[in-house]
Amino acid sequence: HFAPIELRDGPGATTGTCPNLTGDRCSDKGFLSMTTAEYLSLVDWTARQLDPKKRGATPGHIAPLFERLGITEDIWCEIARNFRRLFSVVAGQPQAIENQRSSGRRRRYYVPPQTLELMANI
Repeated sequence: HFAPIELRDGPGATTGTCPNLTGDRCSDKGFLSMTTAEYLSLVDWTARQLDPKKRGATPGHIAPLFERLGITEDIWCEIARNFRRLFSVVAGQPQAIENQRSSGRRRRYYVPPQTLELMANI
C-alpha cells in the first residue's frame, strides 16, 4: 500500500504525524502540498521532458507547482534524470540534510558536490 500523496492540511486535518495503524507505511497524512491530479500531471510532464521525442511546452497548470516547490523546471528535470547520482541515502534540500546531520545523529549523510551546486539557488 502506498502512502497518500496529497498532504492533508487545513480544517479537520491531523496536526503532526498521522501514523498508519496497519503498519503498511509510516504515515497516512501524505507528503506533498499538491493534489494527486497535480502530481500525476507533473509525473507525466516530467516523463515527456526526459524523452527527447515527446518534449512539448510546459502546460500552464504545471508552472505554479514549480513555484510552490521553490524549484525551476530545469533543476526538477536534472533531479529526475540523475536522482541516484545526486542523492545517496537521503534526498532533500541541502540545508535540510545538513540539519539532520547536525541534530545529534551519529551517521553523517553524504551530499555529493554536484547536488550542492545544483540546489544552491533554491
